[in-house]
Amino acid sequence: MIDLYTEIENGRRKFENEIFQPIYQSIKTDTAFLELNRLDFINCEFNFFEIEDLNQPDLTIFFKECVFNDHVNFFDVYLGGLIFVEIKKITNVDISGKFTRIRFNNKNTPLNGGLDLNVEIIQELNFEDFNQTNGKLELIVNNGNLEKKEEFRTFFKNAKFNDFFISNSNFGYIANFKNITVLSNLSFEECSFEECFFDNSNFTGEVNFLNCLFNKFASFQNLVSQNSSSFHIKKSKFIERVNFNNSKFHKLEINDNNFKELTFQDSQFNSISIDRTTFEKNVLFDDIQITNINDCNRRTIRTIKQEIQKAENRIDFNRFKNYEMATYYKELSWKKNFVDKSILYMTKISTDFGNSWTKALGFTLLSALLFFTLFFINENYFNSFDLKNWTQFTSGYFRFFLVTDFYNPLETDRVYLTNPLSWLIFVFGKIVIAFGIYEMIQSFRKFKA
Repeated sequence: MIDLYTEIENGRRKFENEIFQPIYQSIKTDTAFLELNRLDFINCEFNFFEIEDLNQPDLTIFFKECVFNDHVNFFDVYLGGLIFVEIKKITNVDISGKFTRIRFNNKNTPLNGGLDLNVEIIQELNFEDFNQTNGKLELIVNNGNLEKKEEFRTFFKNAKFNDFFISNSNFGYIANFKNITVLSNLSFEECSFEECFFDNSNFTGEVNFLNCLFNKFASFQNLVSQNSSSFHIKKSKFIERVNFNNSKFHKLEINDNNFKELTFQDSQFNSISIDRTTFEKNVLFDDIQITNINDCNRRTIRTIKQEIQKAENRIDFNRFKNYEMATYYKELSWKKNFVDKSILYMTKISTDFGNSWTKALGFTLLSALLFFTLFFINENYFNSFDLKNWTQFTSGYFRFFLVTDFYNPLETDRVYLTNPLSWLIFVFGKIVIAFGIYEMIQSFRKFKA
């Protein structure tokens, strides 16, 4: 047993530079605790540390620069505070009970072990500057005083997690997850948030929000989702505004959710999927960029297009209208949908579904050259070629672009063709030129009001 009966001064007992033996050290409910409001361990070493069945809401236990060679356990306790600062070594921590506050800060001494917390917090849960390089943090946290729930706040700012799993929790009046880094996976299941912030965070693995409730403003600005990561929001509800502006996602999936107000302005995605999701107000997708647009399904593209149209963003609307045609083209079969597939194929090779006016210009010039060359050869098959023919060819080629001119472009007079094959080539050429000019005009529509 740890001797608590000596050196108690003003309700405080301090242990410094001590090694606690034997291996099993256990603090049970003891009358000595009734005289304590602060128990400090500075630079101490423990082979095992356990407290259980202790009801002392005025007591704070403080560990600084300690070494834990085995488990640290707090079972079914009610304490005023539990604080870990710059722990040098720790294997596993299990904490259950009720606390006014819990603080775990170890910025300069990374944790190489697991933490399991199932706690009620009255005022503060603080993991700012927490640093975990190995192991898993499992957390269940709830408000320990519903009558003063506005006092309950959670802080994870600047924390670094290896693997973080949170379930059946609420995060108080404000939850600050700004600037966190997750090396492996992050998962929130059946959680409730009031006002929360995940700005400037960095994710490497899989991020999941499943069956979560966001009661107030939620901010996910300037997120960075690395190329190996995926970000999933499923079966969740957002009561107020959500902001994903200026964020970068490798893969974002939004399924079976309800959003009141959502913004993705200036965000970037390698791929995005939106399905079975309700938006009560317009979603702002202004100036978003999707790198692998071909990986997106048509339902997602259509959803984004419709929300952009509601916002009267004509430039991005036409861009996503073209993307929708591209995804529809991929879905069609040459065998079952020959007509639609062939029309979209012509749009694809002429303007890349309206995305390139320069491609449309090149398509028109080359197509006209091909058909006019065939027409010229057919008209002069039996004639010898000389410089006069070359001049006739170039002037006739430019005249061929007049789609409403059905006179022979090789003649200076207004005379019609007499060769049936020449007529066939001539008419098809005019159709292709008209199509190319139309597609080129369409590609400029994004600049019109």
